[in-house]
Amino acid sequence: MPTSNTPYDDVFRTLLNDCSQLIIPIINEVFGEHFSGDEKIVFSPNEHFINMQDGEEAKRVTDAHFAIYGYIVKMYHFECQSTPDNSMLVRFFEYDSQIALDGSKLVGNTLKVKFPHSAVLFLRCNQSTPDKMTIEIETPNGAINYDIQVLRNC
Repeated sequence: MPTSNTPYDDVFRTLLNDCSQLIIPIINEVFGEHFSGDEKIVFSPNEHFINMQDGEEAKRVTDAHFAIYGYIVKMYHFECQSTPDNSMLVRFFEYDSQIALDGSKLVGNTLKVKFPHSAVLFLRCNQSTPDKMTIEIETPNGAINYDIQVLRNC
């Protein structure tokens, strides 16, 4: 998958970085949080390098990846998308897996990873645009659903 940015990506990233307090009302709405706006927001690097099956590394760039420091620290990942495409869920899984690995902890024989709260903002939508998207991860111990929240206005 190519790693090209669109003007929408650049504007979205700049808006969030330059006007970071606008993030709080969006997070409250999308995730049902109750942040006051006094919390500290810390942006993380948007570039991630993913090891591919052929041994090569692929560069992926998220639109927005940040932590909100309230009574606990919560990680968030937001993408801005003009229209849905078939690779979105794959990209979310790649991005979020890498974000989880970047913050992972090895405790004894256990690797602890924590996936971020993720959402996509659709700039264009229609009646078939979903309210959420889901990644189902099947493990030997059972399946886990990982929801990607959708912000849309249609």
